[in-house]
Amino acid sequence: MSHFSTIKTQYNNRKVLLQSLKQMGLKVTEYQQPVQLNTTWNSQGFANLIVERAQINSSSDIGFLYEDNTYKLVCDDYDLRRSTRPNFKQELGSRVC
Repeated sequence: MSHFSTIKTQYNNRKVLLQSLKQMGLKVTEYQQPVQLNTTWNSQGFANLIVERAQINSSSDIGFLYEDNTYKLVCDDYDLRRSTRPNFKQELGSRVC
């Protein structure tokens, strides 16, 4: 069964995180308040920054939830592994935080 996982990152600066995602060739939609991520599954995740699922050919969006002065990655690992960006977390982690 598929579900969203929330993973704390070392990103606490929105501009740096957005720049890293842009360097990865991804467009991000920003929201002041967390919104629900899109998925074809019955799981729920919420985020302030969203990479739409169509960009990575996935069944679920990738999101970043701003909480406790840091951004938390919100993603469905199963869908991410099956997307066109299966190494997304490693690629993002290799960027300057």
